[in-house]
Amino acid sequence: MSFSPDSNGAIYKPDGPAYSRVDMAFEEDELFQRLLFGRRKELEDGRCYLVKERKPDRGLALFLGLVDRGYRPLVITRQHPNHLTKAHAGVDLRAIWLSTTLGNDYIDPHNLNALTNVILAHVAGGGKSAILLDGLEYLMINNEATRVFKFLEYLNEVVAQTAAILLLSVDERAFEPRDMALLERDATVLEKP
Repeated sequence: MSFSPDSNGAIYKPDGPAYSRVDMAFEEDELFQRLLFGRRKELEDGRCYLVKERKPDRGLALFLGLVDRGYRPLVITRQHPNHLTKAHAGVDLRAIWLSTTLGNDYIDPHNLNALTNVILAHVAGGGKSAILLDGLEYLMINNEATRVFKFLEYLNEVVAQTAAILLLSVDERAFEPRDMALLERDATVLEKP
C-alpha cells in the first residue's frame, strides 16, 4: 500500500480518507507510546489522582472524559462557575466556586467542613462520581497546611470506599518539596503523556 501526497500536503490512502502530515505524526507518536509504555490505563474507581500542571487543562480533560463515561461531575475551582459552564456548554457540570464572595454555589476557602459536606453529599448521591479539585493552592493559602492535608486524607478514605474518582490539579511550583511529597504519598501521580 502506498501513500501519495497532494499539492496541499495531505496524504491519501488509496481506499480511505485524507490525513494531514500532522495527523500521521500524531498517530505514529501514539503507536510509539503504546509500544514503549503499553496501553494507557483507564482511571480506576476509588482512587485519587494528582495532575501536575500550571493550568487545569489536563485535569479538566480527564474529568470530562469521566463525565462522558457516565460519572456524575463535581468541580471545585477558583474559576467562576459561569465561565466554566459557558466553556463546556452541553455538559451538565456542577461547579463550586472557592471564593469569599457571596453567591450561588460558592464555598468560603476557610470552611473546609462545608467543602467536605458538599463532597460527601455528591459521593453519596449514588452511582459513580467524579470530583475535580482545582484550587488546592488557594486552600493552602487560606488554611493551615495540616488542616488541608487532613482534609485530603479524609477525602482519600471516602473515595477509596466508593465508586468515585478524585482528580487534584496542582501547580507544583506553589508547594514546598515537603508538601508536594505529602500530596504524592496518597495519590497516583499522572505524569505528562
